[in-house]
Amino acid sequence: MPNAKSQPAPTASESRAARRRAEWKIVVADSFAEAEAETRAYWHAATPAERLTALEKLREPFYGKDQIGGRLQRFLEVVPAE
Repeated sequence: MPNAKSQPAPTASESRAARRRAEWKIVVADSFAEAEAETRAYWHAATPAERLTALEKLREPFYGKDQIGGRLQRFLEVVPAE
């Protein structure tokens, strides 16, 4: 029986990096207009669920997970008529 050394299990960051390499597509643009066109094409091809997931990933760092059900603050200001 050959002496087989077992490979250590990949860490979480190695797993994420491998998944990104498999899923991400790198596009090189020659101008800002071309980059904008590529970005628009990407988001037009995305499903509504993918768009909402991306929006949530952007929202969460600013407002946190506990602010999901929060509402906008409202205020009333009385301005005297002239």
